[in-house]
Amino acid sequence: MSDVSELSQQRLAMLFSDIEGSTLHANRLGDRWKDVLRLHRETCRRAWKDHDGEEVDTAGDGFFVVFRAVRDAVAAAMQAQRELASADWPGGRPIRSRTGIHVGPVSSYDGSYVGYDVHRAARIMGAANGGQVVVSQAVVEDFETRPDGIEITDLGVHPLKDLAEEERLFQVHAEGMLASFPRIKSLGTSGAAAAAVARTLYRPAAVAAAELLMEDGRTIAVDENGLRIGRMPDNDLVLNDNLVSRHHCAITGTPAGFVLTDLQSTHGTTVNGERLTTARPLEDGDLLAVGETRMQFTQPE
Repeated sequence: MSDVSELSQQRLAMLFSDIEGSTLHANRLGDRWKDVLRLHRETCRRAWKDHDGEEVDTAGDGFFVVFRAVRDAVAAAMQAQRELASADWPGGRPIRSRTGIHVGPVSSYDGSYVGYDVHRAARIMGAANGGQVVVSQAVVEDFETRPDGIEITDLGVHPLKDLAEEERLFQVHAEGMLASFPRIKSLGTSGAAAAAVARTLYRPAAVAAAELLMEDGRTIAVDENGLRIGRMPDNDLVLNDNLVSRHHCAITGTPAGFVLTDLQSTHGTTVNGERLTTARPLEDGDLLAVGETRMQFTQPE
């Protein structure tokens, strides 16, 4: 594994999208679902390419794409939504894609990107409805002047799953896109806790299993789906400790190994005595401290 204590950062616009209600569509369409996926991917990839997007990951019907400029990310999202709205879908029913965009510092790692702001972008997408483009306040503030032909609607401040602070969200709309939607799916709305958001930001990777060795001798398995640690009962590892945040940190499985990200916890996460400031690859023997809890990451060669 790479001997990296802190990864180099850059500022990128991050776009996440996926098909709303994909499981129901797949069950309804049967063999025709593959035709829906093909049309969806071709349409989206054309938009990403037209606006200089870099496709980072594709998991099923979802995309993670980064852009050097916020304007390009927003333009790509609007193009994709327009073309998806006008497409002739197999089965005769419209297929809607939800999109979230955020801009912030990310760390490059093994051909992908990691960091708290990547989580933020994914959670913003999870709040959107099909056909809707939802962006963070950071995206709106990045515009020196509002681009021609774009309407920006303030959706208010919302708590989102796994995020330390509430997010001020905005809807971006232009001619040719759907205009009206239900209330976004934040934790402040009914049923939001059951919203389908990925537990890991990457498709499960063929990475060797690891373990966390606890101070009391217990071992906690860490597989390709990763592990989230915090005080709330919806975490994979729940720590009853007042120094632990509700959703404190996350271990993510990637093709190159496991990466630890602090989820902007109040008291921080340390590895080998050093407080995390960016996402960090984990190596066999690393000592983690989360609140008063100490644990050792083990992944033998």
